[in-house]
Parts: sequence; structure tokens; C-alpha cells
Amino acid sequence: MKKETLNNLLGFGFLGIVTLFAASMYITDYMNGLNLGTNGVLGIVVLLIAWTQYITWGNNKKAQKDELGKKITTVSTKTSYHILNVSLFVLWMVDYTVFKRTNDFGNVSLFVAVCLSLIVFPIVQLISARKYK
Repeated sequence: MKKETLNNLLGFGFLGIVTLFAASMYITDYMNGLNLGTNGVLGIVVLLIAWTQYITWGNNKKAQKDELGKKITTVSTKTSYHILNVSLFVLWMVDYTVFKRTNDFGNVSLFVAVCLSLIVFPIVQLISARKYK
């Protein structure tokens, strides 16, 4: 058996076992009357990240580092940045209107997150461009 195939099977098996363990824990907690808390939601998010990374790249590190892999990473990074900006703005507007905030900023933490998400990309571009000048 090839080393790459064995690594893919081991990765799939490990991720599957962790997913089954987490699912059984969440189902058991739900059956015992416990709600899904912050740790549970973060666990689900981490598992979703792991599965999507595994499905996308598998254990093939060469594919990530070649020219096409870098192009895929660049395009997906920029696209996800814009989706995040729009999502944060929409969440801020919904929070502002639903909870009828009396101050100008609404939920200050969410407003700061919107502002940070808007300025991070241009600042990183500026720093990156300075490296090449």
C-alpha cells in the first residue's frame, strides 16, 4: 500500500473517531437535559474546519504548496474576507435594529469587530507591499 493512501486512511479514521466521539458526547448531553454550550459550538466548528480541510487537501501537503494550491488559497482567502465583512455588517445592523440600541454605535463589541474587519486587509496589503519595494 502506498504511503499516501495509508496516510489518507489514517487521517480519515482519526477524524471519523473524533467526530463520532464528539457526536456521542453531544447526544448524551442532550438526552440528559444539558444544552449545547460555548465549548460544544466551538467543538463543532473545529470539526467542520478539520473535515473541510481534509476533504479539500487530504494529507497531500505538496498540493497545498504548488502553484495551483497557492492560487486556491489566495482566492478563497480574499473571498472569505469579503464574506466576513458583509456578514459582520449585517449582524451589526440586525443587532442595532432588533435590540433598539440607544447609543450611536449599537453593540460596541460588534461595531469594533466590523471596523477591524474592514481595516485588516488594507493594512496587511500595505505591509506586504513594503516588503517588495
